Formats: sequence, structure tokens, C-alpha cells
Amino acid sequence: MSRAKTKVEIKEEFMSHMRSIAKYWAGLPDKTPHERCDGVAFSILAMIDGCSFFPALDIAVHPHPDDMEYHKKNGENWYEPGMVFNDDTTLHDEWHSAKKT
Repeated sequence: MSRAKTKVEIKEEFMSHMRSIAKYWAGLPDKTPHERCDGVAFSILAMIDGCSFFPALDIAVHPHPDDMEYHKKNGENWYEPGMVFNDDTTLHDEWHSAKKT
């Protein structure tokens, strides 16, 4: 009978796919080290965006509970706990357009 995947199963699938991304890009001798690192980053973002067998993921910030007060006291901006910053975009599409180097 079918069932929802467990956290353990999902984490293992995630980690397995991360390992396969690293292995793939490490095995491209015709690419420079920078190109391989760039490829790993792009592939991870594409995975987060749901462009592989793995479903899309939300990335939420979880700052330390004392951070907001600390930043307020110092006149700095802070991270809002639980804010998802990739729910209205595809990070892998932004990767190359946002690159400065």
C-alpha cells in the first residue's frame, strides 16, 4: 500500500541527489575548477526549484531568537523568522543573471 515518504527517506533522497551532483561536476575534466563549482551551485539551485525528480523546496530563514533585538539596538535590519525567500522566484534562473564574477 502506498504511503507518504518519511523524513528519513526524503533526507536520504536529497543527500543522494546532492552527492550525484557533486560527482557529475567533479568528473568533467574539460571544465575549469570555477566552471565545475558554478555548475554544482546551479544544479543545487535547480534541484531546490524542483527541476529534477525532487519536488521544489521552500527556503526559510531561522535566525537566533536574540538577533532581532540585537540588530534593532544597532540600527540594523534583521531577518524575519520563518520568512521564505524563494517562493516567488526560481533561483537557478537568477543564478547567472545575478553573478558579478
